[in-house]
Parts: sequence; C-alpha cells; structure tokens
Amino acid sequence: MIRIDKPKIAPAKLTTDGKTKADSHIDDYNQTPLEYQQNKKSFSFSSDIYGHPSVKAALVLAQHKKCCFCERLVGDDGDVEHFRPKSAYTQKKGSKLNRPGYYWLAYAWDNLYLSCSACNQRQKRNLFPLAEPTTRAHFHSHNISLEEPLFVNPGVEDPSEHIAFRGEVSHPVPGSMKGKPTIESLNLNRNILNESRLKHLQKLKMLFQLIEVASTRTQDTELQDLAIKAKQTLHNAVSSKGEFSAATRAALDNHFKFVMD
Repeated sequence: MIRIDKPKIAPAKLTTDGKTKADSHIDDYNQTPLEYQQNKKSFSFSSDIYGHPSVKAALVLAQHKKCCFCERLVGDDGDVEHFRPKSAYTQKKGSKLNRPGYYWLAYAWDNLYLSCSACNQRQKRNLFPLAEPTTRAHFHSHNISLEEPLFVNPGVEDPSEHIAFRGEVSHPVPGSMKGKPTIESLNLNRNILNESRLKHLQKLKMLFQLIEVASTRTQDTELQDLAIKAKQTLHNAVSSKGEFSAATRAALDNHFKFVMD
C-alpha cells in the first residue's frame, strides 16, 4: 500500500446524482428506521452512480491504475471499493453481518477507491473492524470521526507508517495498531501476491546489479547506456506509478538483500 492523493473535488456524478441518491437513502431510513435495523428493509444502491465511468476514471488516474490495497495493476478492470461498507459490516472475519452498513456514504468520494476483485470481493468484502466497536457510527446522524478503523486508509494516512516489507513479504511496523489487522484481514501475504511481488523484485534486483557492475567499468560505453536505462527503470519502479512500489522502495533501501537469488 502507498499513500493515495485523490483530487479534492469529487466527480460531478457523485455531487449531483450521488448526493440526491444518498439523501433518498437517509429519507427512507428516517421513515422506518427499525425495519432497516431489523433487516426487514434494505437499500437499493446504484452502481451506475458510484461505479460511473467518470468516477472510475478519476480513481484509475489518482491511483495510477493500481489496487488501493495490494498495488497490483488493474486499471479499468478494478472494482470501485467502499472503504466503509455500504450495505452491511462485520467486525471480524466469520462473524455475522450487521445491517445497515454505511448507507449514507455509498456515493461519498472520500469513501471510494479502486481495488482489484481479489482484495475487494474475496478478502475485504464487508469487513470493517474498529479498535473500539462501541464507537461505530450505525446511522447517518452518528459521528464517524469517533471511530478508529483498524484498516489503514491510504487516502488519509501514510501506509508506510503501518506496513513494511522484507523482500516480497509484508509485515506490521512495530507499534502500529493497524498494520497487522490490515495485512491479515486483506491477506496481503497470500501466495499468489507474494509470488508476483517476488518475481517483480527479482527483475529489479538484476537491474540494480547491472548498475553496480557498470560503476566499475566506466569505459564500457555500451554498459553505461544500459545502466542509464536501468536507473530510469528503477526510478519509475519506486515512483507512485510503479506496481508494488512500497515493496520496491523497501527492497532498494535494503539493496535487495531480502530478495531471494
């Protein structure tokens, strides 16, 4: 995960149709709150609004085509993910669904991210743990600022303060309350993900080694040209646009010593 800087101004679809739809959810809840609390009624959310092409395009651009959680490149194939679940929530994996969810935030720009389907549909789903569950905002009149989510919110905080890397494997930063829950709940060390990160880092390690060799053979112009290209590739890899850039930055800081040969 890396810090995501979304535009402060939300896409027009959210501020117009999204606001109208959110207001209608609030009105519906106010009329029959017990029916929603007892799961006798449910909200009909419009993916045509929160998943509108203009919204997704803005997220793709802000997140450099990457999943907000695992940093895999997904582009237009990604899901529009609700950080605070819109329909229902669970405090921990395996526990029952609680309704309603954060229905009033279904079209809120600050609550939307681009995610790969694996992170969104198979890992996070309705999970949204809090450090203190009694502070949870159950209805639109409650104050969400009292909540302390155990998930790192990449649009609000710097994930590097909570999640670090040794090679391809992520681990919580000592003292972080959010690192371990985020890694474990989202399964950020699942095999297929670690394998992809390892292959990525191994390729970059070879470029780093090429640069080191080039520094001792300054008269080899062909090698120097290759080293220049390798440096540019590494520069791009650690930029926000690079896939798995958090793991790449850590590997480069450690001169790839945790990357397997």
